[in-house]
Amino acid sequence: RREEKRRERSGTSPSSRSEEKRRKRRDEKRREEKRREEKREERDVAILEEPEHLNWYHHGSRWPELYRHVVGVAHTNYLQYSRLQYPGLEGQLKESWMELLNAVVCAAYTDVVVKLSPTLVDVPGHNLVCNVHGVRGEFLAVGAQAARNAGSFFDRGAYFLGKALWTKGYRELLDALAAHGPAGGDAPLPPLHTFGSGPDEDAIRSEVERLGVDVVTHEGIDHAHPSMHGYSLFVNPSTSDVLCTATAEALAMGKKVLIPDHPSNLFFKQFSNAILYDDPAQLGSLISEALATPPAAMTKMEQYALSWEAATERLLDAAALPAGTRRPKERPLHSLAYGVHYTMGTQPLCDVLRVASGVRPVFSVEERLRAAVGLATGDRGDSDGEKGVVEVGSSGGGGGGGGGSSSSVGETFGGESGRSRGEQQPSADGSTDGANRWRAR
Repeated sequence: RREEKRRERSGTSPSSRSEEKRRKRRDEKRREEKRREEKREERDVAILEEPEHLNWYHHGSRWPELYRHVVGVAHTNYLQYSRLQYPGLEGQLKESWMELLNAVVCAAYTDVVVKLSPTLVDVPGHNLVCNVHGVRGEFLAVGAQAARNAGSFFDRGAYFLGKALWTKGYRELLDALAAHGPAGGDAPLPPLHTFGSGPDEDAIRSEVERLGVDVVTHEGIDHAHPSMHGYSLFVNPSTSDVLCTATAEALAMGKKVLIPDHPSNLFFKQFSNAILYDDPAQLGSLISEALATPPAAMTKMEQYALSWEAATERLLDAAALPAGTRRPKERPLHSLAYGVHYTMGTQPLCDVLRVASGVRPVFSVEERLRAAVGLATGDRGDSDGEKGVVEVGSSGGGGGGGGGSSSSVGETFGGESGRSRGEQQPSADGSTDGANRWRAR
């Protein structure tokens, strides 16, 4: 007993050594928690471009849990794409499903949603309309050059630039030009040039020939190309865009723009060179009027409003929650939205979600039956290549700390969001390509 007491005093007894190990583990755990907290504090703000698209198949951590503030910038009208791509009842059902899914993911993963124009529907939580996009500096440089040489810079007429898709405004443009003509007592228009490549390019050319309108079609080109500088009028009858970047670029180059009075063009109403119309039948006569005079020189304020510097300032103002507003992640319905969406990301619900939104399933019915037979018979196999083995990569749904790993091995196919699947071949050193591989048999 005397020897044991002496060892305890000197710290060499087994019990004291065990206590010392426990104390070191506790200290190390506290230090690790402190490091994690410091790292978490560094994550101030995350900005999600297109928060709907980024999170449809996201199956990982909740962004507002990882960052102090999460801002989503919405600039694509997925509801309209669903309606136009699938006509009839199918399109209506997909549009309704898409609206519901967008509402769920925006409620689950964002604090604020900034919409580029009022064409997008509201989502749960704090959302507002603000154009937080700008144009490249070279467009503004062209506009400054045009202001210095206003009398001789613009030596060409009207044009339209956009991807060769009927939904980009080609149908509205050709119909309006076909309705304007001598039959209605209208003066003939100068040739209008269109620039765009895409799936409907040949069909658009055929329609131009059929209607007999004075339109010259060209393949796609960079809007800042020197050959585009001399056009004085940009005609854009499209209403399918949330906010048309080509219209902003044309204004930045000092051109006039002829656009419909539509919510997608709300931001452009403030510019002196913007001409808005209510009736497509006005398009032909307005083209003639616009070409009769040169564009007005842009003011310094107009130039600044189109720059990325101004867009960044608008983003900083729009991204903040109103004073005293509780973060959406603290509201029960938003937490429920995350739970519902996370559950939807587990198999086989994940594949149901993918099929409902028009995407191929990760695993076919045949693969599921093979895996089910392998589980029922207990056939584990001796190698990864045998029947009944499916390897699933890590989730990867959203990147940046959000989508890290599969949910559990207990799920037949893992909680996988659809980025990768199938066998991963070992490299020359024997390692595998994937970092986190779940094997579900």
